[in-house]
Formats: sequence, structure tokens, C-alpha cells
Amino acid sequence: MDSTGFDPDDLDRVLQESERSIRELAGAMDELRTVIGEGESRSGTVTARVDADGRLDDLRLGARAGRMELDELTEEILQAVRAAQDDQARKALDLIPQPSYGGLSFEAVSRQFQDLQDSFSRQLNDRIAGMETIRRRAQSGD
Repeated sequence: MDSTGFDPDDLDRVLQESERSIRELAGAMDELRTVIGEGESRSGTVTARVDADGRLDDLRLGARAGRMELDELTEEILQAVRAAQDDQARKALDLIPQPSYGGLSFEAVSRQFQDLQDSFSRQLNDRIAGMETIRRRAQSGD
């Protein structure tokens, strides 16, 4: 580890984990197309199913639905559809791999990378200055 607190192995690990996450995300994309959500109203009178895009795919009304007031039935339908959409969203989120940066936050990795760049620039400038000093000495005959 150098004076910046950055271990070059951290960068390699972050890059490898990022590549792994990209591969996992690509695989998850196919699965996301098949995620359905299912939900039920609070009373259980209405059940709904939504497709991968969150669009209503199926709606079932129980026997009790025929005896409900229109406003009450409307509310039951909304509850079931929203529950199905929430279920679908939750399932989809579970499929999406979470990014990992070797146990470091993205901000920490960015800060360490910037510190590494700054350190490299300083070292390069010091070496160029040293070479310039050597060149001047060689020209002056010292």
C-alpha cells in the first residue's frame, strides 16, 4: 500500500467485481422479462396478476364481489392490482444484482482513485524535475 492509502489490488478487485456484476445483470435481464406479480385485496375478494411490465394480466372476483357496492368493489380492485404491482416490483428488484466495490462505497473508490492519480502526477513531476536537473548538470559539465 502506498502513502495515499490506496492498494492497487483494490482497483483490480473492484474491476473484477464490476465485470461480474455486469454479467449477472445481463443474465437477470432475461429473468426480468418473466417476473409476474400477484396480489389480493384486503378482504381477499379480488385477486390480480400483473406481467413483467406491471400491466394487468388477470383479475379474479370472488363470489362476494357481486354483493358489494360499486365504490367498495372499485377499492378492492385497486388494492389487489397495487398489491400485484408491488409484488412484481419486489421480485424484479430481488433479481437485480447490487453493485459491489470490494466492500468500499463508490465514493471511497472514486476518492482513492483520484488520490492515486494525484500521487502519480506528483511522482511523475518529481522524476521529470530530477531528470531536468541531471540534464542541466550534464550540459554544464558538472
